[in-house]
Amino acid sequence: MPDDIGTLYNQIDFLVSGGALESLTDFLSNKGIKALVTEAGEPGKLSVIDAAGIVPTALTLNDTVTGLFSRGVPKESCELEYSAEAEGYSGAVRIRGAQWAVYILLQNSIDSPKAFIEELKPYAGLLRLWQTFKNISATEKKLSRLSYMILATKNTLASIFEPMPLQYFASFLADVLQESLFPKSIAILRDEGDYLTVFNGQADSIPERTGIYSSQILPPAPVITRKGSPCEVVLPVAEGDCRLFCLIHWDEMPDDQTMNFLELLGNLAVRAIAINNLRAQSQKAEANISSEEFTVLSLSNVLKILRGAESREQFFSLLVDIFMEQSRMNNCFLAVWNSGRKGYSIAMHRTGHYKANTDTTLLPSSSGAVNASKVSESHYDLSAASPDSVFRSWGLAGCPWKETLKSSAAKYIFPVCDDSSLVGLIAVGAGKEGRTVLDRSQLASLQLIAQFAAYEFRRFE
Repeated sequence: MPDDIGTLYNQIDFLVSGGALESLTDFLSNKGIKALVTEAGEPGKLSVIDAAGIVPTALTLNDTVTGLFSRGVPKESCELEYSAEAEGYSGAVRIRGAQWAVYILLQNSIDSPKAFIEELKPYAGLLRLWQTFKNISATEKKLSRLSYMILATKNTLASIFEPMPLQYFASFLADVLQESLFPKSIAILRDEGDYLTVFNGQADSIPERTGIYSSQILPPAPVITRKGSPCEVVLPVAEGDCRLFCLIHWDEMPDDQTMNFLELLGNLAVRAIAINNLRAQSQKAEANISSEEFTVLSLSNVLKILRGAESREQFFSLLVDIFMEQSRMNNCFLAVWNSGRKGYSIAMHRTGHYKANTDTTLLPSSSGAVNASKVSESHYDLSAASPDSVFRSWGLAGCPWKETLKSSAAKYIFPVCDDSSLVGLIAVGAGKEGRTVLDRSQLASLQLIAQFAAYEFRRFE
């Protein structure tokens, strides 16, 4: 019995390891049939995988036979079909399953195609077993790679958002790509404006600044720029003025899993650069602003206090207090985008140390929050422009809060914009005893606080 089991194992192993194809060609040779055994390769081509009775002169043939057969879904797990109309051949047989097809190109005529098909059926069944085993093996490899990519993504997430200089970030990105996808080579190029430079790794040549390298809009999605061997893929990583291109080469075309992972990594990299840029801007601003520009709190403490707000109401209250303190003005009101009412409404209004009655008048915007691109200034001096003209420049109707602004003796309006839209606005006024003009350092501080507040708004959406 053990010997029988061993023999059976060897036979099965032989068949699922490619012996099924050898059994088919042996059958054809014993029948005196000369034929090429092929399968679909590149579009419009057939790849020769074996031959019977002849020596193939080429391993790739023009596809002149696949269109001769039915195109529907196979009705059986292994379907055979014969065609006598194959151009350049005496006939052709297709053996196929749900996800595979093998074409036998006959070089000599056969007496009875129907009888021939019947004789082929056992060998077609062996081919089905072989193909099934190949598909299972390929699926296991894909699952194994997918598991590895998920692990790589988890490890990447732990580090990619850490503060780091751009040069170090590029090295980190190259290491992640190399260790996750095992490319033949990788180089990261930097767009210097008029030309490209190698920022990390080595490149055989620097591409011209055309095509994807000159595109103004660069979504973080991989683009195949050269097929064949080697295959070349470019992953753009662009955020603000920073434009990087990951130039990756493989010996063969990457699969869908690889392309999806690249797109995921590209999106993560763009967001990491954006966060690091904001962090760097905030740190630079904090370092450059002198403590003399504040009467109570430094800018660093202001930002920390805003970060510490635990509720939307508390955040609005702190923001208004800070604006009044930094501007040394007695009156301030904050209006924010109200998606429920489809417009901007006053969320907080202070007069001196007291909370004033809130004006419930709505500044409507039927097309949604104002696009940030329409806000051309970081602050508006109301001694040079009326509130009506400011709002109309944003594409909105005239100011509905004229009485409120008048009673507050409003002097400045500070728009609160994130990357995409105007999320709110802050107006400060002098009242009866307040100062009427802000100097450059105060304006710079208040503009920065407004910009920071725009991104903090998202915590309370």
